[in-house]
Order: sequence, then structure tokens, then C-alpha cells
Amino acid sequence: MRKTHRSGPGAGMVVAARSGDRQALDRLVGECLPLVYNIVGRALDGHADVDDVVQETLLRMVRGLSELRDPAAFRSWLVAITIRQVRDRERDRAVARHRSAGLEDAERIPDPALDFAGLTILRLGLTEQRREVAEATRWLDGDDRELLSLWWLEETGELDRAELASALGLSDRHAAVRVQRMKKQMEASRVVVRALGATPGCGELRAAAATWDGVPSPLWRKRFARHIRGCGVCGGMEEGLLPMDRLLNGLPLLALPPALDPGRVVAVTGHSVTGHAATGPAPVPRPAGPRHADCGPPSSARRPSRRWWPRHCWPPTS
Repeated sequence: MRKTHRSGPGAGMVVAARSGDRQALDRLVGECLPLVYNIVGRALDGHADVDDVVQETLLRMVRGLSELRDPAAFRSWLVAITIRQVRDRERDRAVARHRSAGLEDAERIPDPALDFAGLTILRLGLTEQRREVAEATRWLDGDDRELLSLWWLEETGELDRAELASALGLSDRHAAVRVQRMKKQMEASRVVVRALGATPGCGELRAAAATWDGVPSPLWRKRFARHIRGCGVCGGMEEGLLPMDRLLNGLPLLALPPALDPGRVVAVTGHSVTGHAATGPAPVPRPAGPRHADCGPPSSARRPSRRWWPRHCWPPTS
């Protein structure tokens, strides 16, 4: 049975903060910050909106704290708020992408260090198969990245399955099915990462990648995986891959960036709550549930796409 190693506040701190203890509230925000940052960062793949979504999530948490009936359920309640904020921002980004579709190709820039996978590798010093797992996350679609952000924390001991399912608005059984599907996509992505990084590598795989723009995507994952399955050179890339739960077990939360200094976030959150005191707390968010296709107005411009595999590093086809 997996052992949890939870960080963050206990029920006593939640009760004190809910009762109006300002010091407890400040500590509550500060201790929730790493968990929220790791969920949002991985779900949004390190997008420029991450810091904004983290602060919006904590502000919503503070405003709705008086509505929380069971302090023991605080953690799952907070994770549900976080996932809701992620989905709202993804919806807004979808509108922005649609409106700026004509500029999409011109805005692509090679900067792999800016995504969350790159930050995870650098800050945690990941090597070998742990590094491959982090790189594989780049090839997932939005739904799977969202689920991965929670499952990763389940595997590292920060969440349990009930909290994961509750945050997604799913039953434990349905959540288990979703996790298994996502893990299959992750395993396929790990093989793709390994094949693309092999030396000297496969000439046919290089030829298949001739029109690839270097940005990982589910579509190119499927194309590369199809080649790997039928290729004598690439075959067997999955041999020796360790189970992901063994690789993730015990990994710490990713450290906060300077822009999310706890003292600064506490100050911003506290000022915002004081300024809105007359309006009362925000309603407790409904369960996350499935994603919806309806879109509201965009809240910010989309960050340019990042090229993961620099073109100058790709071996020539001839």
C-alpha cells in the first residue's frame, strides 16, 4: 500500500483560519501554495498563466473558507477548486487560440526550459528514467495532463485516490479507469522519448520526423508510436522501463519560483479579501466534472508554443 507523505496544513489550522485568526490564515495560504502550484504548473504545462491561476485559486479558497463545513475535507476541497480554476483558464485559452489562429505559426519559439517538465528535471535533478517520465508528460493532451497533475501527486504521496476522484467529480471506479488510460498514454510517450533520444537512432524515424515542428503533441506521439511498433531498429525500446509508481515514489514537490514568494502571495490574497469583505465569501465550487466545450471571453493572451526538440539537434536524414 502506498504511503502518503503529506505537506500542507492540518485541520486545526483550517479551523483557526476559518474562525478569523489572521496568523492562521496567513500560514494556511503559505502552506497550501506548493501543492496548488504543482497541480496548476503540471496541468497547464508551465504556461505563463500559471502564477495568475495559483493566486486566483488561493483567493477563491480564502473567500470560500467560511463555507467549508468539514475542516477534515479541506484538502480535497482545495484540490477541486484548483482543478476548476485550471479548466476555466484552459477554456479561456481555447478562445484565445481560436482568435489568433492566423498568428500561431509565427509565434512558435524554441524554449524547452520554460515548460513544467523542464523545470521538474532541472529543479529536482532528475536523471535517466525519471527524466524520461518528466519528458513524456509533454506528449499528453490537456485532459490527460490535468489528470496527470493529480496522479503524479498521488504517486508521490501528497494525495490519495479518494481526493483525486473527488477533485475530478468522478467515482473511485471511474477515476481508476481514467488513470489506467492516462498511464497507457504515458507509457507510449516514454517509448517515444527514448526512441527520439537514442544514439545513433533510427534513420526511418528521422525521416518520419522530417515535417515535425519539434513541439510534442498527441498527434505526433501516435505517429511516432506507430512507427516504433513496426520498426526492427526501434523495437524493444520499452525493455527495461521501470514502473512509473516506483520512479515517482518519494519525489518532493517542485519548489516555488521567486514570483510566488509565500509572503507576497499572502499579502496579495489578504488585501483582496479585505477589499471584498462586503460581498461575503465566494460560493463553494461545484465538483469539477467533465470538461465542457462552451467558452467564455479570454482572460489573457496565449503564450507562444515552445519547441521541445531543437531542430539543430536533430540528426540529418541523409
